[in-house]
Amino acid sequence: MGLFSDLRARLSDKPPDIDELRERLGYHPPFDAALAQIIRYRKMQGVNLGSLFCLEPWISTDLYKDYQDQAPEAEGDLLECMGRGSCSSLMEAHWDSWLQREDFEKMARIGINTVRLPVGYWVLGTGYASGKYRKYAHAYNRALHFIGRLVAWAAEFDIGVLIDVHALPGGQNNDSHSGVTGPPLFYESTECQELALKVLATFASLFGDITNIAGLQIINEPLDHPQLEPFYKRALELIRSHSAALPVYIGDAWNLSKYATIIKQLCSRFGFVVLDTHRYWVFRPEEQQHRVDQLTQELWENEVPVLASASAEAGGNMIIGEYSSVLANRSFDGEDPAECMGRFAREQLKAFDQTAAGYFYWTWRLQHDSWFWSMQYAISTSAMPATYFFFGSDAEMPSELRESIATQAEENRNEWREKHLEGHRNYVSQWEGEFGFDHYAAGFDQGLDVALSFFTKLAFPSKLGFVRQLASEYASAYVAQNGGEQWKWEFEDGFREANEEFADFATGIVRESI
Repeated sequence: MGLFSDLRARLSDKPPDIDELRERLGYHPPFDAALAQIIRYRKMQGVNLGSLFCLEPWISTDLYKDYQDQAPEAEGDLLECMGRGSCSSLMEAHWDSWLQREDFEKMARIGINTVRLPVGYWVLGTGYASGKYRKYAHAYNRALHFIGRLVAWAAEFDIGVLIDVHALPGGQNNDSHSGVTGPPLFYESTECQELALKVLATFASLFGDITNIAGLQIINEPLDHPQLEPFYKRALELIRSHSAALPVYIGDAWNLSKYATIIKQLCSRFGFVVLDTHRYWVFRPEEQQHRVDQLTQELWENEVPVLASASAEAGGNMIIGEYSSVLANRSFDGEDPAECMGRFAREQLKAFDQTAAGYFYWTWRLQHDSWFWSMQYAISTSAMPATYFFFGSDAEMPSELRESIATQAEENRNEWREKHLEGHRNYVSQWEGEFGFDHYAAGFDQGLDVALSFFTKLAFPSKLGFVRQLASEYASAYVAQNGGEQWKWEFEDGFREANEEFADFATGIVRESI
């Protein structure tokens, strides 16, 4: 848990303007490690907050409507259309109006526990801009104020925020949501990479000690370029010098199996690192020709094994950072689109729940919420479920039921531990040698303590998502204090099995009761 504390002490030079940036971000309560653990390690039912701090014209259409003759795509193009005199007020009006506190209240009410917030690197304002953004950097000098307000609103409802650096200097892919139009310059430009590192260090310093920050994603949808893996390592080393424990997310560059192997190596060196993969079923030509039943078959026969294999290779540290219910017209031609998309969306959710530690719909809203890319529109048409609660519940769990489940689990602790310990003894008896059964028992008790904490401490019950990651961290702390490094794996097994026992127990009671 304190794996990088020595590195942090040696390399903790803060960005020179960090105090000013923190002032812009606004006050946040002192860091609560116990609460942050739940927010960072729980199973994430999420949604993206697209086109707020990294614009796309098809989402926030009203910002672009007065400049249709110039056809701006990337945010920098839009700034040029707005002009230096107007861009600040126009951008601030957008940030002020796009989301409100009521949005987070609604998310919490339906069971959304985490949001992924795409931001362009330029939101840090003057001193953090490149290319055409230098000319308009002043437009972003209050962006952190609105980001801080959003994070505070989310915190009111125990919603975590994954800060996603959606656009890097020079652009990291061929899409305009990388901040530029034209070919990406990031990978070949030392200047762009150095600025990106400065931005990431600043984000880590700003957000690393805010309780409801779920993590920092350092690149969205990068290209699988030879410079990508070296940059990941440089970025992780720098981030760890500013925040020892902040979970760091990286994109899979549309090459999931390759980066699942890479992230396994990165986790061994840098701790809590998570792989983000995106899954859509509407863009590739072959998918556009397939009906819903065929897509469902392909999902379970082809996609799920790939996701499961990658997740296993990554030690469970994998999320679906973007997905949607949207399908191509031919997939539902002649049928009700909402009904068809809804059938497939529910299959996706089952698949993701089995294979990933979290999944995030793209996106919470469109300008006029008139198609299924808007999660709110998809819910209103039943193309997405209306609620997202765990433990077999389709409604918020009554507090008395939650308390009863926790009490019964505590009463069952000894019986469960002995049952699983006996199974563990029988399992390892096939091998010769000594074993640390006390390590297994300690891991089981710790795992049950953690499961109960996740279940009871927040506004609605949480389920542990990054099980192996947290089990490993607790096991490392345990053997550091008690010895027996060779039996660390037994502590981890006990921890995981306690979590599984409790999840099955709670789910069974909820399904019988609600």
